[in-house]
Amino acid sequence: MNFSIILPTLNEKGHILNLIDSIKKNFKNKKKKFEIIIVDDNSTDGTIRLINKYIKKNKKIRLFVRKGKKRNLAQSLNFGIQKTIHENIIWMDADFQHPPKYIATTFKYIENYDAIIFSRFLKKSSRYFDKDIKTKETNENQSIYFNKICNLLFYKELTDYTSGYICIKKKKLINYKLKGYYGEYFLSLLIQLKNKNLKIIELPFDEKFRKTGDSKTIGGSKFRYIYVCSNYIFSVIKNLIIKLFS
Repeated sequence: MNFSIILPTLNEKGHILNLIDSIKKNFKNKKKKFEIIIVDDNSTDGTIRLINKYIKKNKKIRLFVRKGKKRNLAQSLNFGIQKTIHENIIWMDADFQHPPKYIATTFKYIENYDAIIFSRFLKKSSRYFDKDIKTKETNENQSIYFNKICNLLFYKELTDYTSGYICIKKKKLINYKLKGYYGEYFLSLLIQLKNKNLKIIELPFDEKFRKTGDSKTIGGSKFRYIYVCSNYIFSVIKNLIIKLFS
């Protein structure tokens, strides 16, 4: 079993090297090949320069910069998927909200499942704001309600429709492109996997507070918050129609 880990980045200079080193620890003394593919949306904080310096002595790390293109998480992931060379693909947030230590957990399940999703909403999971509600970001309420609605309208056995932390067999993504704006791309993906009757398992994890940087979903703008909420509503309607007629 070999793994390709995709990290979509944007201004992650403050922690990206620590993240890479933490990912690599999962493979220490393991008979598994791995690569880390970083797809950067043209960071302006020195992230690119820092990674370029690092990868000169680390051949398992590859960096691709999407210059002159509109920043889009789904498109960054599609680009990364195209560049992968191993049969199992993992993608995760690059801000430490998705702790890298859970990568090793996928080793136990990937032979028996087509996709492993780490969910924030299982009973054994924890959220970064559980101990201090003041750290709860603005976009969390709409994310929580969105996932509850999706659980009600789509699949009772799935809880996190905007997870973004997944391990999936590469062959299951053949002829499929991720599409959508941030979180809702994941809903479309889950419907695609369910329509193909693929074996999916959700696992709990302890979500952490982001190390540095701002939320890529909201970015501090009230107008953008409204825009994101509108996209979520549209995404539910669109994917419900797809589910009903597929």
